Amino acid sequence: MDKTRCSDAKRKSVINWNLKRGIDKSKNEEKGFVLVVGMFIMMVLLLLAVPFLYQLSFENRLTTKSYKSSVALSLAEAGVERAIWELNYGNISSWTGDDTLRTMGISSFQAAGGNVIGDVGIRIVDPDADHPIVESRGTVSYVGDQEVIRTVRSKLGGYPPFKFAAFAEDGIMIDQGVAIDSYDTRNGDYDNAGNVGSDGDIGTNSGDFSAIYMDNSADLAGDALSGHGSDPESVIITDPGANIDGEKRALDYEVDLPQITPPSTLTSMGDYSMSGTDSIFLSGQYGSFTMEANSVVTIEDDVILYITGDFYMDQNSRLDIAVGARLQIIMGSGSFEMDLTSSINNLSQDPTKFVLFGTPGFTGDIYIDQGSEFYGAIYAPNAFVELDQGDGFFGAIIAKDILFDKHTVLHYDKALEALEILPSMGALYEVKSWQIKVSN
Repeated sequence: MDKTRCSDAKRKSVINWNLKRGIDKSKNEEKGFVLVVGMFIMMVLLLLAVPFLYQLSFENRLTTKSYKSSVALSLAEAGVERAIWELNYGNISSWTGDDTLRTMGISSFQAAGGNVIGDVGIRIVDPDADHPIVESRGTVSYVGDQEVIRTVRSKLGGYPPFKFAAFAEDGIMIDQGVAIDSYDTRNGDYDNAGNVGSDGDIGTNSGDFSAIYMDNSADLAGDALSGHGSDPESVIITDPGANIDGEKRALDYEVDLPQITPPSTLTSMGDYSMSGTDSIFLSGQYGSFTMEANSVVTIEDDVILYITGDFYMDQNSRLDIAVGARLQIIMGSGSFEMDLTSSINNLSQDPTKFVLFGTPGFTGDIYIDQGSEFYGAIYAPNAFVELDQGDGFFGAIIAKDILFDKHTVLHYDKALEALEILPSMGALYEVKSWQIKVSN
């Protein structure tokens, strides 16, 4: 009996021990399972996180490089602006090189706070020409020895003055029956279908009352613009019957009218007077230029006539500009007068082939009374221009004051927009084209 109880007790102890061991084993197995699951989850999260972290790193690199690229581009653009300033106001001859190429480098360019941004390298090809090429390279450190480089290439040129059919510093008087419109020789003759336009704009820098006055029956196919900041309604006055197809408005800015510098290398020819027939092939400087009645002079090549005194064409005289030739007349002082029935015949009928310029010293009058069509442009910002041209003036006029006599007709040639006053003639350099070159 005692042995039986002892065996039962022992059996119970073994069972309890086994139960306890089973429970402990189960707990250990649960712990192991949880560990395995946890590790699996961590691996999954890691697999998901690695690409995300890589993407963040990649985007960070892209952002950094994009920022560096913008900085390099800003440096390159600043280099172009520096070159333009030096050409206009500085002394480019102090740069390294000669008249075919000038270079300058700016190392460790600093921001206002003193932080180094990068380097700038500037090259100017043909620095003494009217259309030099500027290349500016901005360089910024990136990672290690790597650099971000951006290059800007710009072509420079002169000032385009003929943006208006007529523009006057002080004012424009338009008499009865005057008609102003536009066309474009690049699209053919004025009479070509669809070539007549409404871009015959006129303007003035003046804000004075009645600075632009249009008399009865005058017609303007374009806009009329008053001085910057002025009241167009008080500056631009139209009589009943006058018509403006466009609008009256003020200029967005004061129009710059650069002063003309005549060439310094022209041969002095003394005074010119012709009573018969002559041909001119070469440029020159004249004290005066006179064509007597019935005389004929032909310009046979690209010619500049710099006249320091008076220019006068008597009745029935004729100045021919041959097809393929180009004429510039530069007035230094005195006056420019074409008498009744005299004529300047631009045989190409291309207004860009004949331009009449006035220097700062030319404060006199330009009087054109031509009995046939006139093809050309006038740029004389200190002169008074009187136009009596019923058969048609094809071109543009820039002056101090302008008077359109009765029934004068002005056809503004929009091709003149591309004509420049070159730096060699007194204009400042301006940007004509702009190209960004990606180096890396």
